[in-house]
Parts: sequence; structure tokens; C-alpha cells
Amino acid sequence: MAAENVEKTPRIPLRSIWMTSMPKLRALRSVALVAKAGNEAAMAMSLRVEHWLKARNVEARVFLLPGDDIIPEAAPDAFFVFGGDGTVVSVARRSLGTGAAVAGFNFGRVGFLAELERDTWEQALAESLQNGLCVRPRMSLQYFLYRDQRLLHQGEVVNDVVVTRGKVARLVNLHLAVDHASFTSLRSDGLILSTPTGSTGYAGSAGGPLLPPSLNAYVVAAICPYLSSFPPLVLGPETLFSVTVGEAAPDLYLTLDGQEAYPLAGGDRLDVRGAPGRICMADFGLKSYFTRLRRVGFVQESKQAGESVGR
Repeated sequence: MAAENVEKTPRIPLRSIWMTSMPKLRALRSVALVAKAGNEAAMAMSLRVEHWLKARNVEARVFLLPGDDIIPEAAPDAFFVFGGDGTVVSVARRSLGTGAAVAGFNFGRVGFLAELERDTWEQALAESLQNGLCVRPRMSLQYFLYRDQRLLHQGEVVNDVVVTRGKVARLVNLHLAVDHASFTSLRSDGLILSTPTGSTGYAGSAGGPLLPPSLNAYVVAAICPYLSSFPPLVLGPETLFSVTVGEAAPDLYLTLDGQEAYPLAGGDRLDVRGAPGRICMADFGLKSYFTRLRRVGFVQESKQAGESVGR
């Protein structure tokens, strides 16, 4: 967006801060099915599910990503995504604030965000048609990037906002503030600000805590801090966290969900805060968050401990 004069980062309404993440039931009348372009199995399954839904009087249409504009004039009740976690995040980014629920069919390597499998989806969808689709709201992050006191970019992310180096192996000087009050300075390879949804991604790799998606909170984690102690922080959504770039650093970028990037210059300031309830994920009750953590290897039981328990 074009730069404009802005005095302060806008505050989110108090009613948004205290929104709960309680699930809601929704009638399933229209579905956009989004398949990863080039994945033959995903595209074939999307056509199969489209036919199944239409046979049950549900409005359904298949889109390919990348390629198609997946947001119709009227948002559907749900997006069914056939691909990996990256495709699920891409669709969730486009659906922010529409109220449409996002559900993933696992066609990727990890599938942490995908609850539906190729051999179990029919019963799950049949129950949702009969009883209503369970929708769980999650928190996103809003970001505001300033240069020379002017708003340069703003937007919203599903997973994370990251200040990171490019090809040059050089530490970055960052000045951190909380609610406009100076907090500390940091020399590191960068900084990650993550939603609960993204806490199992880059932030988790950097040593950050794993936040259940029902929490309205976000993580701040340093990437390889140098000669400093900076434990990961967990902040409430109303907390404004600011990152100002120190001396001009070559090849420094702001990356958004790993899918967009903007070059940063010395003096640039990034403001971030949470926005509860902007992401909507479908919940079919098949795999709990903690079951998924164990399934993909975030939590591994000690073999010796397991043997002792079984005695």
C-alpha cells in the first residue's frame, strides 16, 4: 500500500481483545475446494469431494492454487484445502476476517494443520452436514511497518512475522519496545513474532514455546541471539511489540508467513499486536492438538520411561 502519515499504530477494539475462542456450529451450505496446482492426487480428490457435496445439495466449486482467485463475491461457509500446510496457510491468509472456516485434507509431508485424511473424510463431512460444522476461531497478528515516520506496509498473518537476514552472514542490531516503552536491544540473526498457529513452525525451531491454538497470545523469539539472554516471550494480544532496525543492515527482510518479503532499512520500525478471532479453523473432532504434536514428533516419549510405566 502507499505510504501515508500515521501518528501511532491503530489500537484494536477492546471487545476484540477479549473475544473467546469457544467453538461455534455452522450450517454447511457452500464450500470452496482449493487444490494445490500440479498435485494430481490433490486435484483428483477435490473433484471427488465436489461431486459428493453436490449430491447432498451443498454448493461446491473447485479452485486451483496458485492460479485462481479463490475468494468469491460472497465468502463460502468453508474452504476445504487439498495440499500441505503451506497451502492451508495460503488459503487461511486469504480468508482472514471473512468468517469462512478452513479445513485441510492432508496431501503434504507433515500435515499438522490438516485434520482430514483420504480414507476418513466421508464420515466426518456427513456428521458435519447433519449436526453443523464446528468452527474454532484463532488469533492472527497485525503488523505495521514504518519508515521515516510514515506507514509503509500493513497487513495480517496467520503464522508469523519474521525479521531475518538474507545471504550476508552478519548480526543485526534490533531495538525492542513494549507498548511504546523501551525494552532492550538485541544482536541476533533476527526475530520471530508468532501466532499460536505458527508456534509449531519457525518459532518452535528457534526454541519458542508451543501455544495451543485456543490461546489469545503470541510468541516473540530471537534467532540465535549473540552474547545476550533473551528468553522467548509470550504476550497478550493487546500488547504492542515494536522492533526498530539499528544501523543499516544489508540484505535484511521482513517476511510474512514465509510467503511475502519486504526489504528493511536502518531506522525502520515494525509494530505487531494480536487480533483474536480473525482465523477460523474447522474442527471435526478427529485429532486433538496434543495428538497431532505427538504424531508429527514434537513430543517424543522416552523409551525407558515407557517401559517403566508398562511394568
